Formats: sequence, structure tokens, C-alpha cells
Amino acid sequence: MNNGIPPVLQATSGALGSAVGNALVFPLDLATTHLQLRRSSSEKLTFIQTLHRLLIRRTPRQLYSGLKADTISTLLSSFIYFFVYSSLHKFALRQRRQEANRHLESGLITSPAGIGGMTTKASEMPTTTTKIGSLGIVDELVIGLVAGIVSKGLTLPISAITIRQQLGTDHDDDDEERGDIKSRHNKEHEREKTDRETDKKNKSMTILQAIQAMYQEDGLSGMFAALPPSIPLALLPSLTLYIHTLLLRLVVPARHRAHPKGITTFLLGAASNVLATIPLYPLVLLKVISQSGRDKGKESQGGMLGALNRIMYREGVLGLYKGIEGQLVKGIVQQGVMMLLKQRIEESVVMAYRTFA
Repeated sequence: MNNGIPPVLQATSGALGSAVGNALVFPLDLATTHLQLRRSSSEKLTFIQTLHRLLIRRTPRQLYSGLKADTISTLLSSFIYFFVYSSLHKFALRQRRQEANRHLESGLITSPAGIGGMTTKASEMPTTTTKIGSLGIVDELVIGLVAGIVSKGLTLPISAITIRQQLGTDHDDDDEERGDIKSRHNKEHEREKTDRETDKKNKSMTILQAIQAMYQEDGLSGMFAALPPSIPLALLPSLTLYIHTLLLRLVVPARHRAHPKGITTFLLGAASNVLATIPLYPLVLLKVISQSGRDKGKESQGGMLGALNRIMYREGVLGLYKGIEGQLVKGIVQQGVMMLLKQRIEESVVMAYRTFA
């Protein structure tokens, strides 16, 4: 992240890039949600098969049901995240520099032997002098965690509305369970009839209907049902940004890091998203399950660990990564587009400022 750019510009460019990337992959997000909420007894479908079935059974309007709420959530969440992150980052750097200056003035940071008559060895100098203008990995991740908690916490109800709208009055899973007890011949014979019936059953849910459904089930707390897994997931954006910065330093020569090529930015953004998502994916799965309103009763007992144990008991370890292929494909495109557009918007604004200043 470019620390020389004002927080508002970083927040705006990041929010716009995230919204565009999110709109491009929204049908992929819909297929991913269905995979994540697939019952263990239902027909086992791959990501491509799930996406194909949704494309056949749903109208274009149904495929993008929830896009409005999701776009609002993405814009707000990304803007808040990048604004808080860049503001805290600038503040932490300023504090680090002030602390280093105080050390210099008090004589705590001394010169190497032979300079200015001082006899301190260079090896005895505090390491503060080597990284006065940068923060360590722990500082970066803590700042990102705070920014993530603030942004995700404020937009959690909106993301819950998106999940409800994506599911709508969906009967796909019920149809699949009924299909599992039929013979293969009968399933093929009635496939066309089932698809027509499913088209009639699946109806889009408005934002108001989604809010009413959550309120009737659990009251206001239902809108924040996914808060426990969302707290550790707040680390995901900062971890992604840190991995992106690390890959940029490892792959791109120093002279090109300030303005890397578009394809380089896209690929690094996609790679960083994959590397950050894989270890945290079980929490992503729990968040979607919590927001969907399914698996009530026993599923609410035992907290996150209890929910993870129940998934492993029913479906094994692989059940914790159900739908990850869709999440990764969606993340590759979304994160790549976001980083690319963010960089281009910031560069355009800086160039325009220099031109007219």
C-alpha cells in the first residue's frame, strides 16, 4: 500500500475496485454459496456443475439477486477498511519516527566508532535506525486486524442480507435430496420436469423480506449471527495485503515496484488472495452457514469449535473446505481486479494532480 497517498483516496480507489470485481464474479459467488450450504446427503456436485445448474434453472435477475446489497456492503466495507488501515498505518509510522528522533536527541542512538569522537561500535547500535520508516509484520497485521474488525462489524448485517437473497425461497437442495432416493433412470427421465418445477419455486427475496426473515428467526441478534467467525476473519484482508507486498518485493525488481505492469498487479493480487484464503477458509464456511439461517438448534451449541467438530464428524476434514474451489476462483478474479483498478485509479489521480497543480 502506497503510504504517500491520502487515506481518502486509498479508501475510494479500494472500494471502487472491490465493487467492480465483486459485480464481475457475483454468479460465481452464488454458486459458491450453494456449494458451501450443500447438505451432506445431497447430490455431490462440483463447482462447475453447480454453476451450470444455476445458469440453467435461474433467470438473469435471479442470478444477480442480492447484488445490490452486496455492492453496498462491498463499497462500505472496503472504504472503511482502507481508510482505517491507511490512517492507522500513517499514525504508527509517525509515532515510530518521533520515537526514533527522541532517541537521537537523547543520545541513545550513537554513531559508529571513529565518527564524531564516539567510541560505540556499529554492531551495538539499536536496530531502530535500520527501519525508522517502516513497520514490522506484527504491526502490519495488528493494524489490519483492527481495520478488518471495524469494517466487517459495521457491514455484517448487509452481508447477511446478501446471503439470504442469494438463497431466496430456494428449493434446489430439497429437489436434490428427493432425487437421491430415485434410481438413475428415473432421475434422467424426470430431470427436465424437475428443472421446470424448480424455476417456479425459486423466487427472489427483496431486501425487506430478508430483514424480516432474520428478525422473525432471531431478532436483531440474527443480523450479527456471524460475528464470532468474522472476528478472526478480519485478519484476511491485511494478510492478503501483506502477502501481496511480500510477493511484490520478491518478484518485481525495485525500479518497477512503484508502477508495476497491469498483468503483474493482477497476478500478484490473485496469488496473495489464494495464499491468504486457504488457511482461514473453514471460518469463511462457518460465517456463510451462520448468515444463511440454516442448521439451527444443535448447530448453535459449542461455539465455533463445536460447529467445526460437527462438520468434521459428518463430512470429514474435507467438509471444512466444502466449496473452496469456488471461493478461490471468485477470489482470484475479485482480488486481481480490485488491486489492478485500485492502482490505476490512484495513479490517474496523482498524475492529474501533478498536471493541474
